[in-house]
Amino acid sequence: MATVRAITSVLAKLAPEELAYDWDNVGLLLGDYSREVKRVLLALEITEEVVTEALEKSCELIITHHPLIFQPLKKINTQHQLGKILQQALVAGLNIYTAHTNLDLAAPGLNDYLAELLGLDKCQPLQIMTEDQNYKLVVFIPREYYHQVKDAIWEAGAGFIGNYSHTSFRSKGTGTFKPLAASDPFLGKRDELTEVEEIRFETIVTERSLQVVIKAMLAAHPYEEVAYDLYPLANQGKQYGLGRIGRLKEKLRLDDYLPLIKAKLALPSVKYVGSGDRIIERVAVCSGSGADLIRAASDAGADLYITGDIKYHDAQLAEQIELGLVEAGHYETEIIVRDFLNNYLTGKLSDVALFRSTINTNPWSVF
Repeated sequence: MATVRAITSVLAKLAPEELAYDWDNVGLLLGDYSREVKRVLLALEITEEVVTEALEKSCELIITHHPLIFQPLKKINTQHQLGKILQQALVAGLNIYTAHTNLDLAAPGLNDYLAELLGLDKCQPLQIMTEDQNYKLVVFIPREYYHQVKDAIWEAGAGFIGNYSHTSFRSKGTGTFKPLAASDPFLGKRDELTEVEEIRFETIVTERSLQVVIKAMLAAHPYEEVAYDLYPLANQGKQYGLGRIGRLKEKLRLDDYLPLIKAKLALPSVKYVGSGDRIIERVAVCSGSGADLIRAASDAGADLYITGDIKYHDAQLAEQIELGLVEAGHYETEIIVRDFLNNYLTGKLSDVALFRSTINTNPWSVF
């Protein structure tokens, strides 16, 4: 049986809630983690129409990108839109979960998906916000229990290096110990020196998952007192940041790249800065509102920057620093979250049906 907690835990592995900005509001905004879920609606944001759609599809959970509750609530007036939505959802027993800036910073996250849609390779964060501290975990395991403990450690989230999982090193040796009077030894006898054939198992674990991994390791290990070491590493950990910058597989004129952008993001029109003859190779992207990263895109060597919520003076700045710029829209660069979440969750959830919302919540129309 899938529960809200089980489903959102899968999503939290991709976009941990602690990645979100302090001003943001993510996680379970409405509902009960213990509720059973069979059908999930994926949406950019919550409106009355989206809640109605969820109910018509018999969904118990809505996963959104934009938070329904953003500012602290002092009152709930059911004559106002937020109050109506909360009342409607509460009465129906709907659960609402949000992954917002944590999904923007996640790697792979929404910005990686945007970059992939637009044909970019070898992407890196445009502006790094935080980095994982890595540790080397070393544990000594009796030979017969090696696979049991190793698998528990990996399943808890250890062993990731870049694009590789299940990384480790092992070596055989002999462990010694003498159980004292108050001990309850798994092997050996009290007050007798014991030698055991053991395997030294080494792997990588991030600070973010450290406690979960250690708890799983201790639960799987047969010893009363588990011998293990943790070494903080100077190696660069996984980086999380806003936007992405990458390369096109082949250089294109801006005039030739614009139709692809328009088609991939279903744009009715394209507003851009720069000459149509400009050669585009390095491209920066940021989903949603990314005007603040115009200079960062230029400093990173981008030929073109694609984002939303560009104002007149932002466009002037791009022109002045000779950066190509495409205003692709806040909604248009984030509505892709439905497909991204669907792709990520498909196959990871058993007995759960996923639905992508069909409601257009974009307030803008183009004549």
